[in-house]
Amino acid sequence: MNKIANEYKTNLYSELSKIGKSLSSDRRLEILDLLSQSEKTVESLSRQSGMTIANTSRHLKNLREANLVKYKKQGNYVIYQLASPQVEQLFYLLRDVGENQLSEMKQLQNQFNLEQKVQTLDLSAAIKLLARGDVQLLDVRPKEEFDAGHIKGAINIPADELKKELQQLDAKKDIIVYCRGHLCALTNQAAHLLNENGHHAYSLNESYYDWREFVSEQAN
Repeated sequence: MNKIANEYKTNLYSELSKIGKSLSSDRRLEILDLLSQSEKTVESLSRQSGMTIANTSRHLKNLREANLVKYKKQGNYVIYQLASPQVEQLFYLLRDVGENQLSEMKQLQNQFNLEQKVQTLDLSAAIKLLARGDVQLLDVRPKEEFDAGHIKGAINIPADELKKELQQLDAKKDIIVYCRGHLCALTNQAAHLLNENGHHAYSLNESYYDWREFVSEQAN
């Protein structure tokens, strides 16, 4: 291979590797997952991830340098969002590849389902159940994530408010619960809480993104 061609490909692979390096942190993957739900301030990302503001800012700087996130200033706050729809697609593709290639991921998910003693649904089963018309669809994400986009017909009671807001739900109707998707424990925990309090709840451990993609595929 001639020198110019070799230098050309080496430079391109070097640039592309910046994406891989930025994705090589579990905490940065969590930030991308959170931002796939809605745009967020540094403070909100810190609170929801359990990281300090300093560590959150450090990881955001890394993601920003790889052009995976962008930000805007609003008053005294800096608000972050994913850089493009392709970044959202990349995150969910990486998650799916991980689940297919890393058996430990599926084992962790299956074990958690058993521990929480909940009945899980896939997207196809959830849509069929909702078609009955007498099933409640519950989104337990924070309000700002619900407002950014949610499954049509869902009601929003954030997971940390669910215990004190149970009276909002009809105990005579089945409930399908969803949250942030495969990597989030709150769906199962919320379904378990509802079942413990006399409701009949199913866990739909899929994200709003997963729902949109599934519905789009079914329509084509």
